[in-house]
Amino acid sequence: MFNLPGKHTESEGFMIEEKNREQIAAFLPDAIRRALTSYEAFSGNEVSVQEANAFKDHHNACKVAIAHIELLLKLARWADLPDETAANKNDQVILAAMMETASEELQNYRTRHPLSPNKPE
Repeated sequence: MFNLPGKHTESEGFMIEEKNREQIAAFLPDAIRRALTSYEAFSGNEVSVQEANAFKDHHNACKVAIAHIELLLKLARWADLPDETAANKNDQVILAAMMETASEELQNYRTRHPLSPNKPE
């Protein structure tokens, strides 16, 4: 889906990087939306403490979702999203709100779990 770096002239490298940014910009809003929805649905499930393996798996899966959301936010920042110059301003406002919500949720998670290996950059 994305262009891979290789031997290119400087202008070709710039064009590839811009193309990658465009591809990531198109991909990220839905990916962030799906990751947040998945995390919120999964983390809201109650798991019996007596089911130790299920409990552990539940929390490990939540940590994976958190790492996924962190990566998506980093990619969004790298791709300069939300894009103020984009034609569809509503999509950009929605993306900005999703990114803000995700950042707040991650900060809340870090506050509740200070020993978590998932830390901001």
